[in-house]
Amino acid sequence: MGDTNFLVIDDEPVIGEITSTILKRMGYDATYALLGEEGVQFATKQPFDIVITDLRLPDMDGIRVLERLKAIDPDIVVIISTGYPSFESVHAALRAGAYDYVSKPFESTEFSFVIQRAVSYRKILIANKNLRAELADENLRLEHKVKARTADLRLVYHIARRVSSSLELQVVLNQIVDLISRTLKVETCSLLMFNEESGDLSIRAAQGLPDEIVKTTRISLSDTVSGWVFRQGEAILVEDIEKDPRFSRRNQERYYTNSFISAPLIVKDKVIGVINVNNRKTREPFTKDELRLIKAITREVAIAIQNAELFRTLEESYLQTIKTLTSVIDAKDHYTFTHSENVTRYALVLANELKLPFQEIDDIRKACQLHDLGKIGISDYILTKPGKLTDDEWREMKQHPGKAEEILKPLSFLSNVVRLVGQHHECYDGHGYPYGLRGEAIALGARIIALADSFDAMTSKRPYRNTPMTKEQAVEEVKRNAGTQFDPGIVAAFLSSFDKFSCCP
Repeated sequence: MGDTNFLVIDDEPVIGEITSTILKRMGYDATYALLGEEGVQFATKQPFDIVITDLRLPDMDGIRVLERLKAIDPDIVVIISTGYPSFESVHAALRAGAYDYVSKPFESTEFSFVIQRAVSYRKILIANKNLRAELADENLRLEHKVKARTADLRLVYHIARRVSSSLELQVVLNQIVDLISRTLKVETCSLLMFNEESGDLSIRAAQGLPDEIVKTTRISLSDTVSGWVFRQGEAILVEDIEKDPRFSRRNQERYYTNSFISAPLIVKDKVIGVINVNNRKTREPFTKDELRLIKAITREVAIAIQNAELFRTLEESYLQTIKTLTSVIDAKDHYTFTHSENVTRYALVLANELKLPFQEIDDIRKACQLHDLGKIGISDYILTKPGKLTDDEWREMKQHPGKAEEILKPLSFLSNVVRLVGQHHECYDGHGYPYGLRGEAIALGARIIALADSFDAMTSKRPYRNTPMTKEQAVEEVKRNAGTQFDPGIVAAFLSSFDKFSCCP
């Protein structure tokens, strides 16, 4: 009936019933109990807002009733009624937690005033209780939010440190995609970089996409989602691409699902690429929290990408300078004019046949281009001598791998390449130079270059031999030296990929 529930406890039925009736006429719900224990039991079964209890009851006094009711609901409002008011009894009741007291027989105006004040007080208590609960919930929510943001900051810091630990661009790009995929638990993540020459975006690193799409996809800036993000320089969260008016007719990037996040990579106000994530493993849409996290990550990784790009540019500049020196050596002798190029082609065929990782293949490529750099310190007379070298001349010639190491050693970013250059004349049986290494002690890349270098030497004109071997004759020579000069495993790879050698000039 009313929005306030009263419980009346009085051992005089007439007074109890009259009190209940008055309360109901005032618009409240009222329940009557004859004894203190009965009233307490009622309170355990249903909630009451206000209790009016007699101070003197046959089974327990009103103060004991008050204490037990407060144990059930600390916010319950208790009014003590008594026909024998005294300072001591009233003071004891108020000290125990009673809100007020009324004297029996009740005076109508006084009773109504006390009841109205108690109802208002109860509403204030409930409002405060609800407010405290809301504040507690809000504090908990804020605490969770702070913890989540702190965790995000730690995560962003961790990712930034990981991707900044390398200056190899492709390593950095692959790390970014891997870390984002694992962090957001997504099946598909792609990193696109802008090509200034072609004016479009290409996929430079990805997870969850077919190799064919990664290799062949070129994304226009004019009519694609990634193009829009690149042009606007703004990260977006799309819950359903088919319903988003910005992109419903632009969904030409076949690898998007309905919900995705796309964010630009920006360095010094310049957009250099785009990161796309979609296909959550939970199949749930992405949230604004995840959009915020991706934006924080892209800010950090964009710097790592730029650093790697700058390093690559510097590295290529150094390499170009050194390759120019190497070409000077080749130019001295028309017999070996294309030697470095040929060795590179042959070695890459072997490296791919052996399915080596990208980085090792790239190191082999660079080492092939630089492997004869040390000959710049060898006498032209020895390099172009048409006849057999003397012992002294041969000793000088064998110094060229070491001389190349000395030239390249200051370039720390070429440390793996320098090792291959210095060992490319080692023999599998330990009778090579300059260190006399044998077997697995020789770097794998160096063993590959040794075979590629020898094969090109055998099939090319040289000052000491006008008529080169045919490729078939060279193959037999390679087979004959398997286990002595050459690694048998690499010889096997050479034989299984010989048709590719035959296609090389």
